[in-house]
Amino acid sequence: TFTAQLSATAFDVKSDVGALQKIRDMGGLELVMPGAFAAMGDCDSAEFAGRTVVEFPLTGVSITLPTGLAGDFNAMTFSEQIPGPTLRVTQGDVVKMTLTVPADEATPHGNDMHASQVTAVPTFGAVQPGTSKTYCYIAEVPGVYKYHCSGVNVAAMDQHVLQGMYGIAIVDPIDGYSKLMVEKTAVNANGDVTRDRQFYSADALEFQLQYNQLYLTDGNYDQSKMIAHQHTLTTVNGQALGYVPNEIHNLLNNGDVNKNIFFLQPWNSMGLHQYQSQLLFTPTGVHNRIFVENHGNEPVF
Repeated sequence: TFTAQLSATAFDVKSDVGALQKIRDMGGLELVMPGAFAAMGDCDSAEFAGRTVVEFPLTGVSITLPTGLAGDFNAMTFSEQIPGPTLRVTQGDVVKMTLTVPADEATPHGNDMHASQVTAVPTFGAVQPGTSKTYCYIAEVPGVYKYHCSGVNVAAMDQHVLQGMYGIAIVDPIDGYSKLMVEKTAVNANGDVTRDRQFYSADALEFQLQYNQLYLTDGNYDQSKMIAHQHTLTTVNGQALGYVPNEIHNLLNNGDVNKNIFFLQPWNSMGLHQYQSQLLFTPTGVHNRIFVENHGNEPVF
């Protein structure tokens, strides 16, 4: 709540004191994540009749992956990738998510939709090695949300998430996105400066940026580092410095692979995993839509 701040003796004279008093009277403000995923039940529930059902299969599996900067690490993944596959649905759709854990996996895994109206435990629970579990629920609120492993009935959830078991769910509005309005100024024939509003189609060039941190000692998750906020690396879409261009961009820009036009390139060889890095190219005059999710426990900017 913001009760403590609202009890201060000094206020901006421009503030709406009446509104502040109402907030005090109701005990302060509470910040609540939107209940994006709701009405979970058996997948043959009558509640889901007439709705589009989106299948979303995931596998919870541990593999070894390169960090690009700090050696290999023992990762936990959804479907052998970090971040996990993106779930994209339309508001009102039914998500039918099946989590399978291979028999040789060392630990159970689970699922948590993070901004849901249902709890991870006991609703989702732990999926034991060698078994599968299917969940169905309605995507009620448009937006960008995190899904992640709930550990073993929430125990060790930080380890599972920070070792790679996370992804985003994008719920598109049922009536589509809005046009983009850009307001500029122009000088008309009479020499007057006027407002010039330009509208762009709701169709957009889209980007996803997913942030997280790695807390590693000898390639394994180190909870003590996480608690102390001593991260080993910050990742973008699963990769440290994933936004740093590599040798291929030198070829594209000046034809000389040996001439670095970007100063931060000690790991830029096309032969390294860093080849996945990309500049965000977009033409001028194009509507851009960027989906940003911070999966970690540090702020990003």
